[in-house]
Amino acid sequence: MEENISGGMLAKGLTLLVTLGQYPDGIGLSDLARQVGMPVSTAHRLLATLSAFGFVHFDADYRRYSLGLRLFELSHQVSLVRGLSEVAVPVMQRLVQITGETSLISVLDGDEMVYVERIDSPHPIQVRGSMGRRDPVYCTAMGKSLLAFRPDEEREAIVQRLKMKRLTPHTITDRNELRRELDRTRERGYSLADEEHEAGIRTVAVPVLDSRGRAIAALCVTAPAFRATLEQLIQNVPVLQEAAREISVQLPRGGASAAGLR
Repeated sequence: MEENISGGMLAKGLTLLVTLGQYPDGIGLSDLARQVGMPVSTAHRLLATLSAFGFVHFDADYRRYSLGLRLFELSHQVSLVRGLSEVAVPVMQRLVQITGETSLISVLDGDEMVYVERIDSPHPIQVRGSMGRRDPVYCTAMGKSLLAFRPDEEREAIVQRLKMKRLTPHTITDRNELRRELDRTRERGYSLADEEHEAGIRTVAVPVLDSRGRAIAALCVTAPAFRATLEQLIQNVPVLQEAAREISVQLPRGGASAAGLR
C-alpha cells in the first residue's frame, strides 16, 4: 500500500515538472493545479518538496513557479557523459594498443566515481570495471585524480564525508594520509593505486581537465600486479596525459562546460 501511495505521489510530482516545462516564465499555483487536475493543497505540498531539492523555483514577488536549476544541472551531466563517451572511446582504443593494458574513464558523482567507458586489453586475464559501476574515490587511482584536481573546499568536504573502509591491507583509511596522497597527486600530475581497492590490481590514472584546471573525468591504465609493476605503469604517464588532453580539447569549449559535473 505504501509503495502505491509513494508511486502515485512521484507520478504527480513528475506531472508538475512536465507541466512547468511548458511555462518558462512561470505559472501561479492555482493555474498549475488546474492544469494538472490536482487539488491546490496537494500541488502546493509537492512543489514545496521539489523546491527544497532545487527542481522547482518559486518567485515570491510574482507568486509563480518555474523549473529549477537542478533540472538543468542534471540534463547537463547526462549530455556531458554521452559526449565524453563518444570522444573518449577512440582515444582509449589507441591507448590500449600502445600500453597493452585495459583503460577506463570515470567521472565523479557525489562521493563516488562512476565508470563511463572501458576498453579491454588483449590479454586473457583482465581487470574488472564495467560501465555504470560505482567505486570509492579514496582507494582508487581514478578516484584520487578526480579528488586531487577539484577546488580545495569541495575536495575537503568530500574527504570529510567519506566512509573509509579497509578493503585490502594496503587501503588508505586515515584522512590525513589521504590528504597527503592527494597533494602528491596534484604535484606530480598523476595518481596511483597499488592493490588498495582490489588485491592483485595496480592502476595509474591522470585527470581530464577543463580550462580552469578542474578534473571533469579521470583516465587510467590498469593491470594485474603479476603483469605490471608500479614503475612499469608509471612509464605510461606521458601517453596517458596526452590522451587526457586529446579528450579534453574535443569536449565543448575544451571541457570547460563540464565543470559543473558533481
